[in-house]
Amino acid sequence: MPLLWARCTVDPSHLHELNRPLAMYPAMPTCPDCGAATVHDMSVGQRQSTVDPVVVFRGPDGQIRFPGDANGTSAHVYASQGFERIEIRGAAEMRRFEKAMNATEYSRAARRLEHKQSQREERQRILRGELRQRMQSMSTAGRAIARAVMDRNDNRPRERVADANFHSEVYSFDRSNRDESRDSQGRRRRD
Repeated sequence: MPLLWARCTVDPSHLHELNRPLAMYPAMPTCPDCGAATVHDMSVGQRQSTVDPVVVFRGPDGQIRFPGDANGTSAHVYASQGFERIEIRGAAEMRRFEKAMNATEYSRAARRLEHKQSQREERQRILRGELRQRMQSMSTAGRAIARAVMDRNDNRPRERVADANFHSEVYSFDRSNRDESRDSQGRRRRD
């Protein structure tokens, strides 16, 4: 049932919060204090339910830190080290933050993978040189096997950078998609 605010037409100080079925709207009840007619007052009761913000700290070098408690010891330590306190309020702000974090983590993973692949290629170049030297003293069948192994190794799929999939559980999960709301067979529980 919707929540309505009814204001008395005789005495405006009489303001009442009512739960009314939609079927009864727009008819308004009489004032419980004086019995006069009431009107639906939409200027009050516009209370927004606010949740505590998600707090993160951004360092001078761009590092992001996540304190365990928004006002706890770690938050004070980050503030004393020159970290900027960022309060994320609402889903739109969180989605922007998640997008930025995913881009940062993706580029970090791409740099790490590029470095790893360059090391692998250098190691492979050295080992292939040694193998080619040994292939000169191999039989024809041995050389064919060595070439087949090198070709197989060259045709292996390369590792790719995956999406970081950074997300805030507060804004991304509810009981419909958490593991806790499924039974042991994977069916949704009705809790």
